[in-house]
Amino acid sequence: MQKRRSHKKSRNGCQNCKKWHTKCDEQGPPCNNCTLRKAKCVYNHPKAEALSNNNSLTIRPRNRDTTISPISVERPRGDVGAICAAYGGPSRLLELELMHQWSTVTYKAFCGIPEDVPYLQGLLPRTALEYDFMLNCIMAISSLHIAHTAGETNSAKYVNAGLEYYNRGSSSFRTYLGKMNAENAHVLYMFSAIATAVHLSIPKCASTLDLLVVALDLVNGSTSIGMMAMPWLLNSALPLRLFISRMGASKDLIDVDSRAALARLRAINDLRHGATVEPVSDGGETDGVIEIRDHELYEMAINGLETCYAEEARGLLRGFCTAFPGLAGKPFTSLISKSDPFALLIVLHWAVLLGGLDQTIWWGARIAEKLALEVSDLLKMSHPDLSLEWADAMVWVHDRMGLSWSQVRELSYSSGLSSDSWEEPTLTQESESFLI
Repeated sequence: MQKRRSHKKSRNGCQNCKKWHTKCDEQGPPCNNCTLRKAKCVYNHPKAEALSNNNSLTIRPRNRDTTISPISVERPRGDVGAICAAYGGPSRLLELELMHQWSTVTYKAFCGIPEDVPYLQGLLPRTALEYDFMLNCIMAISSLHIAHTAGETNSAKYVNAGLEYYNRGSSSFRTYLGKMNAENAHVLYMFSAIATAVHLSIPKCASTLDLLVVALDLVNGSTSIGMMAMPWLLNSALPLRLFISRMGASKDLIDVDSRAALARLRAINDLRHGATVEPVSDGGETDGVIEIRDHELYEMAINGLETCYAEEARGLLRGFCTAFPGLAGKPFTSLISKSDPFALLIVLHWAVLLGGLDQTIWWGARIAEKLALEVSDLLKMSHPDLSLEWADAMVWVHDRMGLSWSQVRELSYSSGLSSDSWEEPTLTQESESFLI
């Protein structure tokens, strides 16, 4: 009788990883896969406390500037080959499919100007052959893109593969980040930019707002990398110099209805924060951070939002509204994480732009409706008085997005802000140095 071969597969993984057919790191609960998906992690047998290994993607400034906090994002462990074997088919065929997906469809989601096409479609994937972190990043976002359009039966395979590719890429990315130079700066920048799309594309049990907070931190991290590597980026194959030269759309291009909505936000800011003396808390930053008073902080965010509305109205820089978090600034992101009501109201107006994105920018457009509904519900439940006071603004957002707002429509209210008193201040240049 032939002797049965022993296997090396562990039977100690969590229940979710078994259900997803993905390799569990067995370091939970929660394991990294469940952490990334915000899922409840349950083991059939009690697990020992996780080892103190580094399972996160950390973006640190090259110059060790203590005013820029590192960005940590939990990531899973696993093996793509095992995933492919679980669903049938070798990993090489999957990788061929994913590279074809990138070069024919997925790259379009990151094209802001026509000159981006040859760079993203040809040069970046060719360069990625020399940088494994970028190659894995391309595989990850392409796999998640297929999962976005695939049926329920097939989507799990691509989601799991996307997680594993991203896991591989993030490990290598950390190593290269400390060795940034003129040759690899544009590749590192593109990885950090696409990482935001990866996180917004992964199906999770967490709220859309929680998912957004993580993505906003990644946007700020990408902005930091861009600013540190700016001299290299401007002279790299990435057509960033052309992109910057085409910025500067006039606010006069914004439709009258949207301009009135932005003026309403400014009126609310003046009413609530115009007499502010104390600087806003930005989440515990220490020495070296310039204090920004809350009226100025909100005004900067509204100015950034106005810039996005203007650029989207002109249509020269495709998907420019995804740059809003960088325009608004890191302290504003901190306010969103704390569910600050006025910051959420501003985000609600950003959701209008996300909802109007070209459907090829699927990773941004897919969260718009859920974000608007979740923020609206949070304001109504946690700040009922303010939701009545701001009903005009909230109803406007829902009307623009084609969402129902019957409960608010039935309410009788008076906001105390006459449209005659709204002013449209001149757009300042505070955000001109931001580079997507």
